[in-house]
Amino acid sequence: MNCKKLWIPTRWMALLFLFCGSCEKSAVENQNNVLAIKTQAQGTHLSLTDAITLERPETGPFLGRVRTITVLDDYIIIVDESVRVFDKEGSYKWSIGSRGDGEGQYKIPGEPVVIPNTGQILIYDGGTGQTLRFSIKGEFLGQLKLPERRFINRMVVSEDHNLIHTYVDKNKNGMLCVTPLDTGEDIARFKVSEAKYSNLFFGLKRSQGLAYDETRKIIYFALPWEEKVMRIDLAAQEFLTPITINHPKFINLKLNEGDERKNIIELFQNKFSRLGGMYLLSSGDILLRYMFEDSSMSTALILLSDLDVEPSAQELKNKLRYNVFTSHGKSIYAYSSSADGEDTNGRIRVYRLTEPEEAPTG
Repeated sequence: MNCKKLWIPTRWMALLFLFCGSCEKSAVENQNNVLAIKTQAQGTHLSLTDAITLERPETGPFLGRVRTITVLDDYIIIVDESVRVFDKEGSYKWSIGSRGDGEGQYKIPGEPVVIPNTGQILIYDGGTGQTLRFSIKGEFLGQLKLPERRFINRMVVSEDHNLIHTYVDKNKNGMLCVTPLDTGEDIARFKVSEAKYSNLFFGLKRSQGLAYDETRKIIYFALPWEEKVMRIDLAAQEFLTPITINHPKFINLKLNEGDERKNIIELFQNKFSRLGGMYLLSSGDILLRYMFEDSSMSTALILLSDLDVEPSAQELKNKLRYNVFTSHGKSIYAYSSSADGEDTNGRIRVYRLTEPEEAPTG
């Protein structure tokens, strides 16, 4: 059954979801060895192009609270308490693994990570600290072995099958490591956060940003409480000049001496802006989603482009308040749960970033 539906005619979608502005580039400054970018309202458009209804057949699952979505060429993987696979038409296909204590089972599944060119994925289990390998069809293929037990925060896999991941080490520092999947031995290690932030580093792991650019061989990493994007040259194994985004609403989190013992809930209650996600697009640009702590709890999508020269920042004016985002190619996929009385598993709305000259005029 084809459940892909366009809920609004194309012409009206262009009018409702086109956000226009000037197309000037933001000013770039280089101060104190930090590449600083002053953001302004810019002209890249965000247009709704499709809406996929996730069906709930009588034999299929009813989704609970969805935590992550992962989009592949042919499938969409949804994680609530389990890991479910749908096709691009929204039809439920199968589950990957199951909850439990046995082989190939998990307690708290994390966001699936694709192993390029293999038809396989990795799923980190936050309940046991294990990283499990499955085929996209759901076959359990074993457990990934690392040099030590690591409670992983974020991870991606490069095309040469290196696991790039972050975790808190035994000294309570936030670490970023690169580990080949075949050997399980680290080939690169970087400290990205001091020990006093260890509780926050792990507690806000879903808000961290991690991406790897295969073309430039650069790792991009962002902490949720800092206004900068770290850049690591993997080939040279050294930090590059970070990118600082000077957004007028950004409030940095600053810990005082002795704050390391604060409860994570108390830190949440402090007003500060935080990163809501980082997405590497097929164009090589990076999309950042920041949540600003003000009366409106506003969200800003900031597009970083020209990363191999002098990055420029464009802020996409938008009214998207979805909590579950991902990207695939040049598109953004946003999940929203079903409304009361609807016999569906929710919808995924697909948005495309377009340059001003590409955008429809109505």
